[in-house]
Amino acid sequence: MKRLFKATKLGWAKEKEGIWFDSDDYTEEEAKQEFKEYQGTTERGYPYTGYEYDGQKYHDVTYLGEFEDDEMPHNDTELLDILSKKRKK
Repeated sequence: MKRLFKATKLGWAKEKEGIWFDSDDYTEEEAKQEFKEYQGTTERGYPYTGYEYDGQKYHDVTYLGEFEDDEMPHNDTELLDILSKKRKK
């Protein structure tokens, strides 16, 4: 099983990225702690809080949950389908 996060890369493109951690190696809290919070300032002088993981900086990070290896969603539509099926069980 894997713990899945969705993160928005720093920059104007608002590119999203899926980041996962093996559930055997990380608890939910341990996985969340891998994203290091930092304080930054925009080009216009506005302060912001960002997150960094593995050398990549992100605007935001959202924990989506724990998924079976063969049920990992690849986009928002697949995520909604999987979550809907889980609720029906």
